[in-house]
Amino acid sequence: MTDPTRSTDPTRPGRWCPDHGKQECAKNRKGGGICHGAAISGLDACRMHAGQRADVARAKGEALSAWRAVPGHVEVSPADAVMAMLQMSWARVHVYASLLERQVADAERDDPRGTGQGEGLIGHTRSASADVGVYETGEAVRGLAQLEAAERDRCVRFAKTAHDMGIADREIRLAEGQGMLLAQAISRILDALDLTAGQRARVPEVVPGVLLAIGGAQ
Repeated sequence: MTDPTRSTDPTRPGRWCPDHGKQECAKNRKGGGICHGAAISGLDACRMHAGQRADVARAKGEALSAWRAVPGHVEVSPADAVMAMLQMSWARVHVYASLLERQVADAERDDPRGTGQGEGLIGHTRSASADVGVYETGEAVRGLAQLEAAERDRCVRFAKTAHDMGIADREIRLAEGQGMLLAQAISRILDALDLTAGQRARVPEVVPGVLLAIGGAQ
Protein backbone atom coordinates (compact mmCIF):
# COMPACT_ATOMS: atom_id res chain seq x y z
CA MET A 1 0.00 0.00 0.00
CA THR A 2 1.31 3.45 -0.92
CA ASP A 3 2.24 5.67 2.00
CA PRO A 4 0.09 8.85 1.61
CA THR A 5 2.75 10.89 3.38
CA ARG A 6 5.43 10.08 0.75
CA SER A 7 5.78 12.18 -2.37
CA THR A 8 4.77 10.64 -5.71
CA ASP A 9 6.65 13.38 -7.57
CA PRO A 10 10.25 12.18 -8.18
CA THR A 11 11.47 15.80 -8.43
CA ARG A 12 10.21 16.49 -4.89
CA PRO A 13 11.28 13.79 -2.44
CA GLY A 14 10.41 14.10 1.21
CA ARG A 15 7.25 13.75 3.24
CA TRP A 16 3.95 15.37 2.37
CA CYS A 17 2.32 16.80 5.47
CA PRO A 18 -1.47 16.78 5.12
CA ASP A 19 -1.80 18.97 8.21
CA HIS A 20 0.35 21.77 6.81
CA GLY A 21 -0.29 21.08 3.12
CA LYS A 22 3.37 21.21 2.10
CA GLN A 23 6.43 19.08 1.41
CA GLU A 24 8.33 18.62 4.65
CA CYS A 25 11.59 17.17 5.93
CA ALA A 26 11.58 13.36 6.08
CA LYS A 27 13.97 13.32 9.06
CA ASN A 28 13.10 13.10 12.73
CA ARG A 29 13.94 15.68 15.35
CA LYS A 30 16.74 14.96 17.82
CA GLY A 31 14.37 14.74 20.77
CA GLY A 32 12.05 12.45 18.83
CA GLY A 33 9.05 13.11 16.66
CA ILE A 34 8.61 14.21 13.07
CA CYS A 35 10.42 17.29 11.77
CA HIS A 36 7.98 19.71 10.18
CA GLY A 37 10.64 21.90 8.58
CA ALA A 38 10.12 22.76 4.90
CA ALA A 39 12.08 20.37 2.68
CA ILE A 40 14.65 21.96 0.37
CA SER A 41 13.46 21.57 -3.21
CA GLY A 42 14.99 18.39 -4.64
CA LEU A 43 16.02 17.00 -1.24
CA ASP A 44 14.17 15.10 1.47
CA ALA A 45 15.58 17.27 4.26
CA CYS A 46 15.18 20.79 5.61
CA ARG A 47 18.09 23.21 5.99
CA MET A 48 18.69 21.99 9.54
CA HIS A 49 18.87 18.30 8.55
CA ALA A 50 20.58 18.63 5.13
CA GLY A 51 24.00 18.14 6.73
CA GLN A 52 25.54 21.02 4.76
CA ARG A 53 25.29 24.78 4.43
CA ALA A 54 21.92 25.90 3.11
CA ASP A 55 23.35 27.33 -0.13
CA VAL A 56 25.19 24.09 -0.92
CA ALA A 57 22.11 21.99 -0.10
CA ARG A 58 19.88 24.18 -2.30
CA ALA A 59 22.28 23.86 -5.26
CA LYS A 60 22.39 20.08 -4.80
CA GLY A 61 18.60 19.99 -4.68
CA GLU A 62 18.33 22.09 -7.84
CA ALA A 63 20.70 19.77 -9.70
CA LEU A 64 18.88 16.63 -8.53
CA SER A 65 15.47 18.14 -9.39
CA ALA A 66 16.62 18.87 -12.94
CA TRP A 67 17.93 15.32 -13.30
CA ARG A 68 14.75 13.71 -11.99
CA ALA A 69 12.66 15.74 -14.42
CA VAL A 70 14.30 14.01 -17.43
CA PRO A 71 12.00 11.22 -18.73
CA GLY A 72 13.52 7.81 -18.05
CA HIS A 73 16.23 9.37 -15.91
CA VAL A 74 18.82 7.27 -14.15
CA GLU A 75 19.22 8.11 -10.46
CA VAL A 76 22.54 9.80 -9.82
CA SER A 77 24.43 10.89 -6.73
CA PRO A 78 24.32 14.56 -5.65
CA ALA A 79 27.97 14.94 -6.66
CA ASP A 80 27.35 13.54 -10.17
CA ALA A 81 24.26 15.73 -10.58
CA VAL A 82 26.11 18.89 -9.54
CA MET A 83 29.06 18.12 -11.84
CA ALA A 84 26.77 17.41 -14.79
CA MET A 85 24.77 20.58 -14.17
CA LEU A 86 28.04 22.54 -14.01
CA GLN A 87 29.00 21.12 -17.39
CA MET A 88 25.62 21.97 -18.90
CA SER A 89 25.53 25.43 -17.34
CA TRP A 90 29.01 26.14 -18.71
CA ALA A 91 27.77 25.12 -22.17
CA ARG A 92 24.66 27.30 -21.91
CA VAL A 93 26.70 30.32 -20.81
CA HIS A 94 28.85 30.16 -23.94
CA VAL A 95 25.94 29.44 -26.30
CA TYR A 96 23.95 32.37 -24.87
CA ALA A 97 27.03 34.61 -24.97
CA SER A 98 27.57 33.86 -28.65
CA LEU A 99 23.89 34.54 -29.39
CA LEU A 100 24.13 37.81 -27.48
CA GLU A 101 27.21 38.85 -29.49
CA ARG A 102 25.30 38.13 -32.70
CA GLN A 103 22.30 40.11 -31.42
CA VAL A 104 24.49 43.14 -30.67
CA ALA A 105 26.27 42.86 -34.04
CA ASP A 106 22.93 42.64 -35.88
CA ALA A 107 21.66 45.74 -34.08
CA GLU A 108 24.80 47.69 -35.02
CA ARG A 109 24.60 46.52 -38.64
CA ASP A 110 20.96 47.61 -38.90
CA ASP A 111 21.89 51.04 -37.51
CA PRO A 112 25.16 52.04 -39.25
CA ARG A 113 24.88 55.64 -37.99
CA GLY A 114 25.26 54.43 -34.43
CA THR A 115 22.25 56.33 -33.15
CA GLY A 116 20.91 53.26 -31.42
CA GLN A 117 24.01 51.99 -29.64
CA GLY A 118 23.12 49.32 -27.12
CA GLU A 119 20.01 48.20 -29.01
CA GLY A 120 21.28 44.63 -28.85
CA LEU A 121 21.26 44.77 -25.06
CA ILE A 122 18.50 47.25 -24.27
CA GLY A 123 15.01 47.26 -25.78
CA HIS A 124 12.14 49.69 -25.60
CA THR A 125 9.04 49.03 -23.53
CA ARG A 126 5.79 50.14 -25.11
CA SER A 127 2.21 50.76 -24.21
CA ALA A 128 -0.87 51.81 -26.14
CA SER A 129 -3.92 53.99 -25.77
CA ALA A 130 -6.90 54.80 -27.94
CA ASP A 131 -5.81 58.47 -28.17
CA VAL A 132 -2.16 58.19 -29.23
CA GLY A 133 -1.78 54.56 -30.28
CA VAL A 134 1.44 52.68 -29.46
CA TYR A 135 4.13 54.70 -27.65
CA GLU A 136 7.43 54.07 -25.90
CA THR A 137 7.34 54.07 -22.12
CA GLY A 138 10.97 53.33 -21.30
CA GLU A 139 13.79 50.87 -21.71
CA ALA A 140 14.49 47.39 -20.36
CA VAL A 141 17.28 44.85 -20.57
CA ARG A 142 16.55 42.40 -23.38
CA GLY A 143 15.56 38.87 -22.42
CA LEU A 144 18.68 37.22 -23.87
CA ALA A 145 20.95 39.58 -21.92
CA GLN A 146 19.10 38.69 -18.71
CA LEU A 147 19.23 34.99 -19.54
CA GLU A 148 22.98 35.05 -20.18
CA ALA A 149 23.65 36.96 -16.94
CA ALA A 150 21.48 34.58 -14.90
CA GLU A 151 23.22 31.54 -16.39
CA ARG A 152 26.64 32.99 -15.56
CA ASP A 153 25.55 33.36 -11.94
CA ARG A 154 24.22 29.78 -11.94
CA CYS A 155 27.46 28.43 -13.42
CA VAL A 156 29.54 30.15 -10.74
CA ARG A 157 27.19 28.81 -8.05
CA PHE A 158 27.51 25.21 -9.28
CA ALA A 159 31.31 25.55 -9.47
CA LYS A 160 31.41 26.85 -5.89
CA THR A 161 29.03 24.11 -4.75
CA ALA A 162 31.23 21.44 -6.34
CA HIS A 163 34.26 22.89 -4.54
CA ASP A 164 32.40 23.06 -1.22
CA MET A 165 31.35 19.42 -1.64
CA GLY A 166 35.02 18.47 -1.78
CA ILE A 167 35.11 17.66 -5.49
CA ALA A 168 38.67 17.96 -6.84
CA ASP A 169 39.56 21.08 -8.84
CA ARG A 170 40.78 18.82 -11.66
CA GLU A 171 37.29 17.30 -12.03
CA ILE A 172 35.69 20.74 -11.94
CA ARG A 173 38.00 21.98 -14.70
CA LEU A 174 37.26 18.82 -16.69
CA ALA A 175 33.50 19.44 -16.47
CA GLU A 176 34.00 23.06 -17.54
CA GLY A 177 36.17 21.95 -20.45
CA GLN A 178 33.57 19.43 -21.59
CA GLY A 179 30.92 22.14 -21.37
CA MET A 180 33.09 24.43 -23.50
CA LEU A 181 33.52 21.75 -26.18
CA LEU A 182 29.78 21.12 -26.22
CA ALA A 183 29.07 24.84 -26.50
CA GLN A 184 31.51 25.22 -29.39
CA ALA A 185 29.87 22.31 -31.23
CA ILE A 186 26.39 23.81 -30.75
CA SER A 187 27.60 27.26 -31.83
CA ARG A 188 29.17 25.86 -35.01
CA ILE A 189 25.94 24.03 -35.84
CA LEU A 190 23.89 27.21 -35.31
CA ASP A 191 26.28 29.24 -37.48
CA ALA A 192 26.11 26.64 -40.26
CA LEU A 193 22.30 26.72 -40.21
CA ASP A 194 22.36 30.52 -40.74
CA LEU A 195 19.28 31.01 -38.57
CA THR A 196 17.06 34.05 -38.80
CA ALA A 197 16.80 36.37 -35.78
CA GLY A 198 13.47 34.78 -34.89
CA GLN A 199 14.91 31.27 -35.05
CA ARG A 200 17.92 32.28 -32.94
CA ALA A 201 15.53 33.69 -30.34
CA ARG A 202 14.13 30.18 -29.86
CA VAL A 203 17.53 28.61 -29.18
CA PRO A 204 17.41 29.34 -25.41
CA GLU A 205 14.08 27.48 -25.29
CA VAL A 206 15.50 24.40 -27.01
CA VAL A 207 19.11 24.15 -25.74
CA PRO A 208 18.42 23.45 -22.01
CA GLY A 209 16.13 20.50 -22.74
CA VAL A 210 18.55 19.01 -25.27
CA LEU A 211 21.48 19.32 -22.86
CA LEU A 212 19.48 17.68 -20.07
CA ALA A 213 18.47 14.85 -22.39
CA ILE A 214 22.11 14.32 -23.35
CA GLY A 215 23.14 14.33 -19.71
CA GLY A 216 20.34 11.98 -18.72
CA ALA A 217 21.51 9.46 -21.28
CA GLN A 218 25.08 9.41 -19.96
